[in-house]
Parts: sequence; C-alpha cells; structure tokens
Amino acid sequence: MNSLTVKILTGLLSVLIITTIGSQIYSALTERHDTEEAVLVTINEDIAFKGVIIRDEKVVTYDGGGVLDYTYSDGSKISVGNTIASVYSSEDAVTAKNKIKILESEIAALERAQNPGTTNYVQPETLKSKIDKEYKELLSYSSQDNFSEFAKTREDMSLVMNIYNIVTKTEQSYDERISQLQAKVKELEEQTSGSGKTITADETGYFVSYADGYESELTMENASRLTDKDIQKVIDQPSKDAPNAIGKMFSDYSCRIAGVMENDKRITEGAWLRMTLSTTKNIYDVQVESVKPCEDDENKVVVVLSCDRLDEALVESRVQSAELIFDEYQGLKVPRSAIRFQGDQKGVYVILGKDVTFKKINVIYEGDDYVLSENTSDEDYLLLYDQILLEVVSDEDVQQSRSDSNAVTSG
Repeated sequence: MNSLTVKILTGLLSVLIITTIGSQIYSALTERHDTEEAVLVTINEDIAFKGVIIRDEKVVTYDGGGVLDYTYSDGSKISVGNTIASVYSSEDAVTAKNKIKILESEIAALERAQNPGTTNYVQPETLKSKIDKEYKELLSYSSQDNFSEFAKTREDMSLVMNIYNIVTKTEQSYDERISQLQAKVKELEEQTSGSGKTITADETGYFVSYADGYESELTMENASRLTDKDIQKVIDQPSKDAPNAIGKMFSDYSCRIAGVMENDKRITEGAWLRMTLSTTKNIYDVQVESVKPCEDDENKVVVVLSCDRLDEALVESRVQSAELIFDEYQGLKVPRSAIRFQGDQKGVYVILGKDVTFKKINVIYEGDDYVLSENTSDEDYLLLYDQILLEVVSDEDVQQSRSDSNAVTSG
C-alpha cells in the first residue's frame, strides 16, 4: 500500500471519529433533560418548646425556725401522719444526722459481711465472679451518667468484697472497724441533741419540697384558658414569693404541660405524642388536650398536653425545656412536582440511558414540597440514584397529573 492510500484512509478515519464524537455531543446537548437524582434522606422533625407544668397543688407551710431536713425525695407519695421533714437547730446538725445514716449503713454492711451465716456458705470463686460482674456494671452506669444505679451497685460490690476478704482470710474480722464507726456515731449524735421536731403530712398525696407562688393560679381546670402571654409570664418569672412555704402536695400524679410552639399539622387535639425533658432520658406519652392560635402570631399556637406519669424529673421545676419527638423517617426524596400517575398508581418517570420509564413510589413521609419514598430493591419502584424526570412526559400525563393532584396530598 503506497503512502498516498495510507494518507487517504487516515483522513477518512479522522473524519469518521470527529463526526461520531460531534454527533454524541450534539445528541447530549439537544436531549438534555431536567432531572433530579433520588437520594436517601432522613427526616426527624422534633419540636422544642418551654413547658409550664400544671397540677392542682396545695402549699405546705411552716412558720417556725430551724433548718429542715426532708424525709422523702421530690415526687414521693406519703400518707397522712408521715414525717415530711425534721427540724434541726443548724446546718451542722443536719450534716451530722446525714453522716450518722451513712455510718450506720456501713456498720450494718460490715456486720453482715462477717456473719457466719453469710461466710460459711459461699465460695471464693463465686464471690470473685460477682465482683467482676458488678465492676463492669459500674463502668457501664458511669458512662451512662446513671448515678442512682451506680451508687447502688457500688454499695453491693463493697459488701461482696468485704465477704470475700473474710472467706479468703484476708481479714479475720471487722470488729475493730465497727467499734471505731460506732464511736463516731456517738460523737455525731451529740451534735444533733436538742433537734428532732418533725413536720407531718395532714393528707395523703405526693410531696415536692418547694413552692413557687403559682400553686393557686395554675390549675388543671384553667390550663386550657392560658394565653401565650400567660405562659410567657411564667417562663420569664418561674417563681414568686410564697411566705412560709416549705413545699407542696398534690393528690393526683397526672399533670398538664402548657407551651407555645410553631403551628404543626401533627399536633391536633386528641393526638397521642411523645415528649422528653432536657433533664432526663425518659420518654413520656402525652395527649394533646387543646390547640389554639396565639394572640399576636398566627404561625404559633398554644398547646396543652396531659401526662399521666410522675417522676422526679417532672417535678424538678415549674418551667422545663421540653421536646416533642416524632418518628424518624428514611427514604428517597421525591419532588412533589415530579409525581405522576398511571391509573391509580403513584410514581415518577426516570431516565435509564435513553429510555424514560415509569417507576412506582411508596410514600412514607410528606413534606411541603417533597415526599419520601420507601427505599427498596424492587426494580418496579424508584431506586437509589435513579434520575427522576422533572419534565412532563406527554399531554395525557399532564391531564392525569392534574386530575389526581389531590391524591398526592392524601398519600
């Protein structure tokens, strides 16, 4: 083959390559579609608010002197005649009394640890296994900030270690230590002499060791009549003067929580929701008692929730930072404008190569301008990374989409 032929063939080949590339570029430019990629989205739209806790409460008063030492933790149920608090002459006397409790508990634990009825029937291996188990529990409770369980487990572990020392003959007895502790108790008891007056409950109910001055203003009956201004007033000033008040009592463990929050279609009268407080990991089931618009902001509403549960966190203060928590949804994000119908079947058109294909969607969550479709591996449904066509496919499709537009909202 001579050089001229080679040059001609090379030229023709070059023209063919250029033509092919040019055709592809032209096709890409002239057939470009408006699309959006199907991506995985997680939605969790919780609603934070300041909640005002409301109950039917009766103030407990005491007009004498001295320092109070409360018998029960806040929220505890007490009966008529039970001691609410003991009155001591000074803070030092209260401190001494509390130290006595700790020392007496330690004495009882040491006596139990060396009791033959305890030590004669246990094996060192069993005790060692229990110590290892409780040590791991301590680490777990510490990481969870679960202080009550941490303290209980630490006390249990100390007892087992003391028993282990006796069983393995590391310690012969704790008699000397017990005598020292008893002497310390006697010394402390002298500091509490002259104290001990008690304040008792005159009715059965639940007790809280503070009063904030709103006990007669905020009641279960008037909760639904509160305005946004009423609620804000309490938030701005969560406590007022309550002369001689040493606490309060209420007969029912249920309460209502009033708050101002953004208007949301998920918050409707009668609906059951879930709520959490900033001071605890507990989740509370609450029911929406009432929803009414704010006086000065049409985008916000006054919501009153009812809760049939009582714990220390719920009585900690009148005003609490709260959050309504909703289910978490994860799915493929689909613009509402891209939703089409084939008969009654809701779906979208996607581009696969040069082909346009209708794919079903299963709506699991609806936003204002988008929905989430279930993430599935079924080829008949929208898949992750599919290119969703935003354009109208045909006139018939336009008419069908318009006639079924209300079905998009109803889901």
